[in-house]
Amino acid sequence: MKILVLNFRIYSVEYELFEMPSETEICKGELKHIGFDDAILTYTVKNKTTKIVKPVLNHTAGLEFIIDTLKKCCIKSTDEIDAVGHRVVHGGWSFRSSVLIDDRVKKEIESDFLIAPIHNPYNLKGINAAEKLLPGKKNVAVFDTSFHQTLPEVAFKYALPERLEQEYKIRKYGFHGISHKYVSQKTAQLLGKKKTTMLSFHLGAGSSICAIKDGKSVDTSMGFTPLEGLVMTDRCGDLDCGVVIYLMKLGWTLTEIENCLNRESGTLGVSGLSDEMKEVVEEAKNGNERAKLAVDIFIYIAGKYLGAYYFVLGGEIEAISFTGAIGNNSPYIREKILSGLEKFGIKLDRKKNDKIIGEEGEISTEDAKIRIFVIPRNEKIQIAKETMEVINGKII
Repeated sequence: MKILVLNFRIYSVEYELFEMPSETEICKGELKHIGFDDAILTYTVKNKTTKIVKPVLNHTAGLEFIIDTLKKCCIKSTDEIDAVGHRVVHGGWSFRSSVLIDDRVKKEIESDFLIAPIHNPYNLKGINAAEKLLPGKKNVAVFDTSFHQTLPEVAFKYALPERLEQEYKIRKYGFHGISHKYVSQKTAQLLGKKKTTMLSFHLGAGSSICAIKDGKSVDTSMGFTPLEGLVMTDRCGDLDCGVVIYLMKLGWTLTEIENCLNRESGTLGVSGLSDEMKEVVEEAKNGNERAKLAVDIFIYIAGKYLGAYYFVLGGEIEAISFTGAIGNNSPYIREKILSGLEKFGIKLDRKKNDKIIGEEGEISTEDAKIRIFVIPRNEKIQIAKETMEVINGKII
């Protein structure tokens, strides 16, 4: 079974074609600058990477370009594609698992546009494009929020009037669920178990931590939107709501506040330098005080959540795993987050840690009670697996 995985964004689309159930990657690529004359398609087949530049004016044209490219390098015709799996960021409270897409599902995705305005509209554009260009193919929605539908009410409910949840769906949803689920399953596999109780750190441009008990999410740092929780590269994370009220009293518009909190804050805002953590860390090491403070705040908040979720799980965790661009590629950040936790059985092997960059590996000492892993991000294979399960009737 060949499954095409699509992740549509506002100006780009990532894709990967898999042979399932062997999980063999046939082709992967990314189309950037949708809507412009200089759109760039970069794709890789058998470790050979090719780049093509051409005008791509909308998302449907973008998918048509991708399909044409697949037919030239990977498949003879679209008849070989059995199903399409779509990453959908927000499933609201309607979807506890991945689902076969029909008109009802599309209406639910559209109903959450206001909650996820920079994701869901473009996820739906991708679905509509796939239905048009690949007629007759089954399309499956895999939601970033579904993994967190197992949160208990005490964890997902905000201390707000009940009407806000009932009328406006205001509650914690959590994000990065596809990634955290993949990390949970991969960590369990590395431990030789079917399920595990652990902490999963997804650290990248967007960052979150997830407390997982017996393979199920029981708490996570992102909330109603991906703005809550850990400090991120350009998002503020946790913030006193009174700051927003104060800025509005000063005359700030909603657009100005939204841009500030989502695009100008985090380590970028504190350092005043860059939204690339690698650059901020290097500047911090070179003595830049603002960069050092930005990194220290990022580490402090991550450590604070680690401690909170350690006790949410009763102190009985088997592993801590890191994923995402920062989690995979920054031994410095991993070491700082885990520093001083030896008394809890969290013991980092610094030599192993320094060697593991962008690849899978264990970085804990041999006598550590809690094992520590680095697991490269791979949401696409998780989407492919869940798409196959839906098609085969294993997820209902």
